[in-house]
Amino acid sequence: MSLLPHSGHDFEELMTRWKALAHELDLKTTVISNEGGYEVFAFENQLAVPRCQAGGLYVSAGVHGDECAPPWALLQWAEAEPEIMESQPVVIFPCLNPYGLVENTRHDHAGLDLNRKFQDDEVPLIGKWQDFLEDREFSLAVNLHEDYDALGIYLYEIVRTLSRGEKLLSACSELIPRETAATVDGSEFENGLLSHEPNDSELQRVIDEDLDGGCPEAIWLAMHHATDSYTFESPSEMALELRIATHLRFLEGVTSD
Repeated sequence: MSLLPHSGHDFEELMTRWKALAHELDLKTTVISNEGGYEVFAFENQLAVPRCQAGGLYVSAGVHGDECAPPWALLQWAEAEPEIMESQPVVIFPCLNPYGLVENTRHDHAGLDLNRKFQDDEVPLIGKWQDFLEDREFSLAVNLHEDYDALGIYLYEIVRTLSRGEKLLSACSELIPRETAATVDGSEFENGLLSHEPNDSELQRVIDEDLDGGCPEAIWLAMHHATDSYTFESPSEMALELRIATHLRFLEGVTSD
């Protein structure tokens, strides 16, 4: 596949296109943080602006800076699907760790893995992120990630409605095969799928026992803000545009119903 006309870590180009899209679609733009010398943006459509608006969609990417396909896939999806901004409340964090993206590192400027810190409001970005989401409820939350050690795609789902994990993985596996390992990061998967119980006590057990007290974004969202929460992962050593296309297909599938 052809290369992008820019680096996958070009945060300036990423945000230039997001700002243009926000202007075109009349999205509200909020800078929630400038930790590490880079602004962290939230975009929301007019249906999401009322703070207590129930339902709708939350999507984020770029919490790990060395996982560069998700931010570009999220941008391409938003550019290609403008009508979704008219159908439901939508909140998008296009790059939660811009320092990491620019420096091609998992961690933020302070050396933190933010995806184990979403319970910690003393981390400046996390505290502001929590404040931004206070009182908001979403029908669906989607977090896009990649895995350096993976050989295929895989999916975590925390769902209170009907599971769609198998259907979503099947569609995406036409582009990149599923991860075949039975254990990924210490968790047991079945053909690339791990379904967590959606009750708070089980999710807290996962935090305490499986993650040594660290809380990922997807679990915090499932416990406090979202009915269903999905985390999609691609193997970061495959071709960048193939990974972007696979994340794009996942976004199209998970938001189509």
